[in-house]
Amino acid sequence: MTEETSSSHAADAKLLEASLEVVADRANELIASFYDRLFTEYPGVRPMFPASMDAQHDKLLGAIVALVTNYENPEALRPTLETLGAKHDSWGVLPEHYTAVAGCLLATLRDFAGDAFTPEVEGAWVRAYTFAAGTMMQGAAVGASETRAA
Repeated sequence: MTEETSSSHAADAKLLEASLEVVADRANELIASFYDRLFTEYPGVRPMFPASMDAQHDKLLGAIVALVTNYENPEALRPTLETLGAKHDSWGVLPEHYTAVAGCLLATLRDFAGDAFTPEVEGAWVRAYTFAAGTMMQGAAVGASETRAA
């Protein structure tokens, strides 16, 4: 990673952390709202999830916190994200699902953060999500090619 990339990750990490602090006291409500929005706007994805969403809520919240907490060192996140991507591929997740999640997540964060969700904060979230989703899709592609080769 170049020094410029490292510097931009550090700047984004500060924005991500600050925005997460704004919504921290409503994190569970935010996650529930995200899934409500996702399932309303993209009902076809609902069958990919368990009937009881409690554990899924915890997993997503944990993943968001891990992404934000470790964003200054994205290479440390890469192995976990690649493995997660391979799992998502086995569940039938397609590239367009990542786009759907991005839109719903950003809209939900915007709703909950209000005026604190500035264009700079939104840009940081877009870059962080793009990194995470892109890395997951790379993991999915590797997993799929390994499955075909086996």
